[in-house]
Amino acid sequence: MLVIDEAFDGWRDAKNKHDYSVLFDKWWKRDIEAMVLRDRNHPSVFCWSIGNEVIERKKLEVITTAKRLAEHVHRLDPSRPVTSALTTWDKDWEIFDPLAAVHDIVGYNYQLHRAESDHERVPSRIIMQTESYPRDAFRNWDLVNKHPYIIGDFVWTALDYLGESSIGRAYYKGREKDGFHTGQLYPWHGAYCGDIDLTGLRKPISHYRDMLYNPDKKLYMAVREPNGYRGEIKVTDWGVWPTSESWTWSGHEGKPIEVEVCSRYPRVRLFLNDSLVDERPAGYVQQFKAVFTLPYQAGTLRAVGVDENGIEQETVVLKTSGTPVSLRLTTQDQTIKADGQDLAFVIIEVVDKNGNVVPDAANEVEFSVRGTGMLEATGSADLKDEKSYTAPIRKVWKGRAIAVIKSTKQNGKVKLKVASKGLSPASVIIKTKR
Repeated sequence: MLVIDEAFDGWRDAKNKHDYSVLFDKWWKRDIEAMVLRDRNHPSVFCWSIGNEVIERKKLEVITTAKRLAEHVHRLDPSRPVTSALTTWDKDWEIFDPLAAVHDIVGYNYQLHRAESDHERVPSRIIMQTESYPRDAFRNWDLVNKHPYIIGDFVWTALDYLGESSIGRAYYKGREKDGFHTGQLYPWHGAYCGDIDLTGLRKPISHYRDMLYNPDKKLYMAVREPNGYRGEIKVTDWGVWPTSESWTWSGHEGKPIEVEVCSRYPRVRLFLNDSLVDERPAGYVQQFKAVFTLPYQAGTLRAVGVDENGIEQETVVLKTSGTPVSLRLTTQDQTIKADGQDLAFVIIEVVDKNGNVVPDAANEVEFSVRGTGMLEATGSADLKDEKSYTAPIRKVWKGRAIAVIKSTKQNGKVKLKVASKGLSPASVIIKTKR
């Protein structure tokens, strides 16, 4: 993992009342020293950042401020570059050239489309996109891949988080206010713009981005929610169309539905219940996606990657789930430290008789713990769920939830049991060991 260590979100001009701007002149030097001296021996840190979208960026004095901050960082650690994130909310951009010039790497927030013309104007500039929209994955990868002066792209954001509530959301027209930060959007209490959801599970956009940057990842399939299936879909600027690893769309039989197959193979074949739907190209021109439209029919959907010789190489499958029958618990943490601090994360899934996750399940589940551990937290990826994250009862969302178990200071075993009305319960045992 590579880390940019960022000292300040803002400088002298306030973004919010009582923010760091009231302390900046007195504390900036000491706080830079605290950060750099703490972290300069960590090899994961490759760059220092001195700011993010500072409000005063159009003022002449900002150049002097940035220069002083960068020079102080370099005195403490001359081995690493300094950046900060620049952006614009109007048409001005080239006026920031003097500010950009005092940085070793210029951070662009949502402005990478300017990089090619900027390079013609300032050939010496090294650029990285310090924030980008999730939906622009291919365009940004393409720019990074083409130009050596663009060293990378950071999407906003890797993980869903509690804050900036509702950005990245997909919602249904008429049920919520349109736009971003337009008044009260409760019960939204987090940002849904992450490639990875709040429980640590990957969304389809994560698999696609992974494939762009890692060509050894070659095949992935997901299905776009049909517009109108639950309502007319709206997506915010930080959002992507709601897409999921699901071939369960009850009530949509015979109606058109889109299947996206992300592929590093030049062509893709799609089969529904062993009948060929179509074969399509999936190369660079198609942004490594083959999109198929077909009438929905329950059963087995199978995508096959086909090489340049027409030979089938790899297969991914989605199956229509049945009715919920039981719960399934899985954890990577078979043993945790008996130190009163270590955690185990357990995924709870509602499954049918064949072990398929039921993606539209919303069952209420109850958690109980016995032994040398305690229930620290529960949750789902639903950022509109109003339950406390310490509640022992909650609804699964899209068939899944998570429980967090914390150890005590005793050796032994902790047993998590999860039950839900009408479903077979499940349990898992985790060892605690000093």
